[in-house]
Amino acid sequence: MTKNAACDSAHYTLRCLECGESYQDTDEGFLLNCQENHKASLLRADYLSKKLYIRDEEPGIFRYRDWLPVRRNYSGVARTIVYQSDALSKWLGLENLYLAFNGYWPEKGACMETCSFKELEALSVTSRISPQERGIMVVSSAGNTGMAFLQICSQVDIPLLVVVPAEVLSSLWITCDKPPSVMLATLEGDVDYLDAIELADAIALHDGFYPEGGAKNIARRDGMGTVVLSAVETMGKIPDHYFQAVGSGTGGIAAWEMATRLRESGEYGDNIMRLHLVQNKPFTVMTDAWQAESPDLIPVEESIAREQVKGVYAKVLSNRKPPYAMRGGVYDALYDTGGKTYAIDNATAEQAGRRFEELEGCDLHPAAAVALAGLCQAVENGSIGKNESVLFNITGGGAKRIAAEDKKVMLEPDIIFNKNDLSEATIMHKLDDLLKVMSS
Repeated sequence: MTKNAACDSAHYTLRCLECGESYQDTDEGFLLNCQENHKASLLRADYLSKKLYIRDEEPGIFRYRDWLPVRRNYSGVARTIVYQSDALSKWLGLENLYLAFNGYWPEKGACMETCSFKELEALSVTSRISPQERGIMVVSSAGNTGMAFLQICSQVDIPLLVVVPAEVLSSLWITCDKPPSVMLATLEGDVDYLDAIELADAIALHDGFYPEGGAKNIARRDGMGTVVLSAVETMGKIPDHYFQAVGSGTGGIAAWEMATRLRESGEYGDNIMRLHLVQNKPFTVMTDAWQAESPDLIPVEESIAREQVKGVYAKVLSNRKPPYAMRGGVYDALYDTGGKTYAIDNATAEQAGRRFEELEGCDLHPAAAVALAGLCQAVENGSIGKNESVLFNITGGGAKRIAAEDKKVMLEPDIIFNKNDLSEATIMHKLDDLLKVMSS
């Protein structure tokens, strides 16, 4: 993978969903928040092109670059593969089921070597970075996001620091060499994803570092939103239903935003794509809030929430502070689409994953297995009709194939933090040591 020529960001502006204030992207880090004083709100990209123009000559997701906030593109990159399956459709009794596969499955043309749709956001986010940027981007992760950014930044040589809970280290790998400018930090102790987010936020405040931004980064959302663009390119219309497992819910927001653009363009129909967002029991904070008709998350005692996170099968579905209540967040996405949420236990998810592998011949990431179990539940309770069009976002799969081909390069931390010693002085000392190693 190599960088291609840079371009400017004149093809889009940023709009605050709360007050409507408009901004132009700058060369000084990522603009993540509105500058006005009001309730928390996402920014959204407004593109100069109001219709989807597919650039067949561009690689991977960059075929949709007119609807991506990017300043450059790369060669040799992936995009979502969308297809219909006779076996899974027959098993579920759905006549218009489309599978959006994100992972590694060469026979299908799927080449995301970290086996996750998080590569879509890593490609888009890194392509948004100004050519003048000299700092180190900081990303927090519970697993897949970190792997995707480590992979892409290693391939295109963008300085990066990924922060993860130490317990996920054994499951982290990439398929290329990691240069000294791309670094991994682990946080030890009784920690989870939220602790990693808070440490990453603290690090990003220091000179020489800047935050990637998570759900607030328009490039992250629109990169993941290309799943829907790949789908309409194959289907010829906006799907009636969209299924995905969620931890932060950013992928669900992304799908909603992209479907909204498509509906406003008038080229792929005017139906509203209903979101079906699936969580993994016992940690189901957004499902609980939505089913209680609450625009805010229902408070859960921290110790209880931490125990719930430890009990999930799909560890990446574990954000204790998701963008649910903010303007343009998960609640708004569900409300606008008349969406539904589901809570799936571990055993049911694992059973669904095994069934998919039997029918399709490819393994699913645990989060995708959770989503499939949610789709099964929706069919059983009559939430979708057998003739309605359904897009099932398989957010990860193919890890067994990567392992069989001996492509995994296991990762070790470049820097280790401990939850019991996160003073400003300790963080500064460790970052100074890290920067010295990078510059040597």
